[in-house]
Amino acid sequence: MTIRSSFARALGCSLLILALLTPLVLGSPAQAQRGRRSAPEATAPLQVQPTWQRPRDLERASRDLAKAQRHLAEASFLSQRGSSPEAARLLEHGQESFTNAQASLEAGNFFAAREQAKAAENLAKAAKVLYEAELGFMGRPGRSFFEAPFRAQEYLSRLQAEMAFANINSGSVSDLQNQVQNLLSNVNTDPSSYTFADYSRSKAARYSARAALHLLAAERLGGMTTLTRR
Repeated sequence: MTIRSSFARALGCSLLILALLTPLVLGSPAQAQRGRRSAPEATAPLQVQPTWQRPRDLERASRDLAKAQRHLAEASFLSQRGSSPEAARLLEHGQESFTNAQASLEAGNFFAAREQAKAAENLAKAAKVLYEAELGFMGRPGRSFFEAPFRAQEYLSRLQAEMAFANINSGSVSDLQNQVQNLLSNVNTDPSSYTFADYSRSKAARYSARAALHLLAAERLGGMTTLTRR
């Protein structure tokens, strides 16, 4: 056997072995496809329901409106027997706030509706206190009897500070502030001559100031357009 024939035979064997080993090393196209990691599938974004559309917010707003409506009905009943002009004015403000609360609820602004309903409730309570004092329906005084004027003054100071910050000097909130000041100006804080009438005016002033604060909160939430700025 010549050197040339031996070399040719060795080369042929090498090519045969290489042809047999190539699929094992590289793998088939199907195997390569199976071994390749697939890209993660895109997931749909999570749909989060806005907080102002949650049923719980609607339930709370509806409950606050129902509570305000009950207090307004009680104040209206007393108004048929009393004649206090201050109470009548507060009751009128309360009914207006309740109407605004209903409109905010229908528009889907549940947070503003709650604030307006709370304002209506406090205004109804203020009117009730004045009517009850006029009709002689006052109960037994408690510890807050002599504290009432000072508590009312605290709420008035807070209201004035928030009005100054919001730059408001007219409108329903300003009108309520004036009524609070008028009520407190007729209160005698001398313990020796302090009466139920002073107590009722102080309570009415505190309720009215709280109502005005709720109206300011409703205005910040976009539920009112009746507040006038400078």
